[in-house]
Amino acid sequence: WMVIDDTWYRYPFNLGSIFKVPIRVQLDFLRTRLFGSRGARYNPRSFAGLMSGIWGSGLFEFFFRPYLTRKMGNTDLAETLHSDWWAMTEHDRGVVSRAPVQPAVKGSGVRRVGSIIARAYSGVAYAFRPTLHDYPRGGFGTFAERLSDRFVANGGDLRLSTGIDKITVEQNRVTGVISDGKSVPVDRLIWTGSPVQLANLLEIEPLTLPTLHAIIYFVEFDRRYPRPGTEVRPIFDGAAFYRSYFLEMISDSLVPEGRSGLVAESSTMNLDELQHVSETYENVIETCVRLGLCPNRSAITHVSHVVIPHCYPIYPLDYEEHLRAFYERLARFENIILAGRNARFQYVNSHQAMLQGMRTLEDRLF
Repeated sequence: WMVIDDTWYRYPFNLGSIFKVPIRVQLDFLRTRLFGSRGARYNPRSFAGLMSGIWGSGLFEFFFRPYLTRKMGNTDLAETLHSDWWAMTEHDRGVVSRAPVQPAVKGSGVRRVGSIIARAYSGVAYAFRPTLHDYPRGGFGTFAERLSDRFVANGGDLRLSTGIDKITVEQNRVTGVISDGKSVPVDRLIWTGSPVQLANLLEIEPLTLPTLHAIIYFVEFDRRYPRPGTEVRPIFDGAAFYRSYFLEMISDSLVPEGRSGLVAESSTMNLDELQHVSETYENVIETCVRLGLCPNRSAITHVSHVVIPHCYPIYPLDYEEHLRAFYERLARFENIILAGRNARFQYVNSHQAMLQGMRTLEDRLF
């Protein structure tokens, strides 16, 4: 659910939620689907240009711009964010795929009417397309639990909550990592974390691109209350977070029987804010109550948080040039493999990641 000024909208949109949107926005959406977007109001390579071209500028300004602004630490980046940032949430391969191109309106008479109908059909079908949410019954964390169990059973050494202090290098190869004062030999280093941290450990020039810093709140409830769907994303002034979901969705083992917990995500582009997160707890509680995730303040028994610096990729319009230069600086290290959305500076939604995994198992991805 998206909550805009206390009105709840199902997302992805269905007919019930789209008709809650102001009529002027609905008409602009239909006009865009029939005739295309108006002129070059936004850079077509930007997030603003892509989304207004698909949904119309009215729906973009009503819905997508305020949500993106909340997600980007209350910073409006819609015109300076590359459209690839969103296109990668839609792709079903391990590379960037551009957004679908709408058929042009051309010709005259019957041919032109046919082109308009084709454009409208493809656009509406895209807007209301189904998305895969094939989460396992035991929660999304089932994947991690099974993977870690098998990894350890096969002789792996799994260390959680363990920092890396240093990476040791001889000539062009990584030979080990030093963690908690102990050296761990390395044959190949598969890096899934922040490229900023990797550059610091290797003592090379870092990736010169902005990143978001995440704040993850954990809210404990005194019992299990009815859940309003899978996720709740508030878009209103003063909301303490832009996204929330329930701990039992990740794994039932994370909450005691009969109780519930909420994971709420916020972000910032200012590192200094990470030092003052506990001052925002009252706002977190107020937001939960306003959303009806619990009946009152006393239903919340505890609030805590973790912070994750440099964890979220941001794609400016010239991001490809920066990535290319960074990869060239890394190229001399023969046994480093970048993996995961952070290290590869990719933005991939979990349902698309699951779809890729299933296609790979069936040998259909490659």
